[in-house]
Amino acid sequence: MKKIDKLILRSFIGPFLITFFVVVFILLTQYMLKYFDDFVGKDLGFTVFAELIAYFSINMTPIAFPLAVLLSSLMTFGNLGEHFELTAIKSAGISLVRVLRPLFIFVVLLSALVYYSNNFIVPKANLEAYSLLYDIKQKKPSIDIKEGAFYGGIPGYSIKANKKYDDDKSLGDLIIYNHSDRKGNTEIILADSALMYTILGDKYLVMELFDGKSYTEEDANKPNKPANYVRNVFQHNKVVFSLASFEMERTDKELFSSNRLMKNENELRYDVDSMRNDIIDSKKTIYQYTSRFFTQHMNDVEDIKPPSVVYWEKMKADTTDVSGPDSLKKKNQILSSERIEALDSKKDKGIINDSLKIKDKLKLSKTPKKFNVHGIASYDQELIDKVDSAFNKKNNGMSTNIVDKPRFAKNRLKGENRRIDNREFEINVYAIEANSKLSQAVACIVMFLIGAPLGAIIKKGGLGFPVIVSILFFIVSYVINTTGIKLGRAGDISNFWAVWASNFILLPFGLFFLRQARNDSRLFETDYYAVKIAKVFKFFKKEK
Repeated sequence: MKKIDKLILRSFIGPFLITFFVVVFILLTQYMLKYFDDFVGKDLGFTVFAELIAYFSINMTPIAFPLAVLLSSLMTFGNLGEHFELTAIKSAGISLVRVLRPLFIFVVLLSALVYYSNNFIVPKANLEAYSLLYDIKQKKPSIDIKEGAFYGGIPGYSIKANKKYDDDKSLGDLIIYNHSDRKGNTEIILADSALMYTILGDKYLVMELFDGKSYTEEDANKPNKPANYVRNVFQHNKVVFSLASFEMERTDKELFSSNRLMKNENELRYDVDSMRNDIIDSKKTIYQYTSRFFTQHMNDVEDIKPPSVVYWEKMKADTTDVSGPDSLKKKNQILSSERIEALDSKKDKGIINDSLKIKDKLKLSKTPKKFNVHGIASYDQELIDKVDSAFNKKNNGMSTNIVDKPRFAKNRLKGENRRIDNREFEINVYAIEANSKLSQAVACIVMFLIGAPLGAIIKKGGLGFPVIVSILFFIVSYVINTTGIKLGRAGDISNFWAVWASNFILLPFGLFFLRQARNDSRLFETDYYAVKIAKVFKFFKKEK
């Protein structure tokens, strides 16, 4: 490695690390504020917060890496240009592309690391983070008895203190209702004052009561038997409450593993394939029940079965006969789903030969013969009786309602179509998540191609103008990504373009800035535009 490569790398690594951690901190702060209400008053401790922050920091890295690359590359080459180091390098006969080469190789390797992180590390961190966040939400707040209000946080008890002192431990004019035996308020304790504290590692709450009375009604729920009424007067008494319900219990993480955020690309694509197969099964179910709804019109359902369902049934039968490893079966299933999707799309365009043959067959077999209806003057009652007899025989003598049957068919078809629409939406969501694993990694390269040449053109380092330019391009990328994901989930655009549109739109800007930087363009210098404007005014003055 030459000295110039070491110089460029040292100039880049420092700003990159600083900007990366700053961006992660800003994104993490903004994200954690959404759950601030779930943390308040629960006495979680430093360990829980540190674990949660660490996991969510990893969750922020897919967004932080491209922004950090853009900002650090712009700052690096802006500093080199501001201190005339870039000019000295060019005067030595070294081109800008040669200067960019070590950083470009570094960014390519970084993109590979980002892809690995997005595909394997981030899903595991998401599993840990969201399972921990769920447990935090389920945890009860720490005991906070309000003055003059009943507190029911302890299971089986209702506590009211009409006076609460500043030390948060001393209470006055206390009332405790004990209904832990689920027989109603059969035990009431009144006390003039009380002192509360915890013991055994905050597992139990102790209330020391002073100058009070207790009232107990025993056997109150037994019929035909008078209840025993007991009253006690005390000067000092202790009541111990279990705080087991306040402890945070960890939920089994496997319950959260089915979420798309906890899966890698292969698992997401396998789920997409399974959901496509589920859609085909739903279509098959619809056509299996068609003959029950329209017995007089569709006796042979096989004639109207769509090509995708026919192909799926054939491939499913062939797959079950394969005696090989599971990977081969999965490959056949994935292939079949892709072929099925292609068949459905072709069918929608009307270019499937099978559908044309089916239509011709239906025309030949189902189209009634034409006859002159005006030539029929009256109906023979014997003929009508024969028709009614044939209809009753066809329906096994059951009386049918011509309104209920199509209504039931309509409701069932609506339900199946709604299920298919939900599955298609889930397919779009999972496919977008799978495609974003690689697109976010490639975004680092695109942002470098924008930031490095732009810094060489601007020739301004530090955290001033480069930050503004970086935020501008990041906002553009974020808006394009958000819009694309929204349209992709709705099915308006393909899942590929939903996540790759920002890279393809911003890449020409990077190539344009690279071309301008190689030609030492004065793209962002006001003097350059002032001279151009002066020439334009001079041209118009000559014409006059």
